[in-house]
Amino acid sequence: MTRSLFIAALAVSSLVSIALPALAEETTSAVSVVRSQFTDKIDNRLPQGDASALAQGKPATYWAELNNPGEATEVTLVWKLDGREAARQSLEVGRSAHWRTWGICSTQKAHSIEVEVLDKEGHTLKTDSASL
Repeated sequence: MTRSLFIAALAVSSLVSIALPALAEETTSAVSVVRSQFTDKIDNRLPQGDASALAQGKPATYWAELNNPGEATEVTLVWKLDGREAARQSLEVGRSAHWRTWGICSTQKAHSIEVEVLDKEGHTLKTDSASL
């Protein structure tokens, strides 16, 4: 009986030693949003201004700083105006702890705007909204 338990424990520890590094690698390769915001312009890859300028009918700019410890990938910005999807933009994301990117969409006289950031598999990373 003791020998059977020893063999079973050895088998389980072998499986755990194989599975845990693979699981850790999968977890650390996920893209995440570090910071994001609506802005009226970008200067030197940083947002200048805030969402207040959007009320003037200017195109909306959504800026995001992403952490991507894995291989290059992409995210998708889903733009919604007054609750309805208006546009989708795919943005490339390189390997970096502080990858900065942005998208622009016409506000078309909407009263509200929302951006949903999706990873390559379509999972929601972040959602932001503003009143115009």
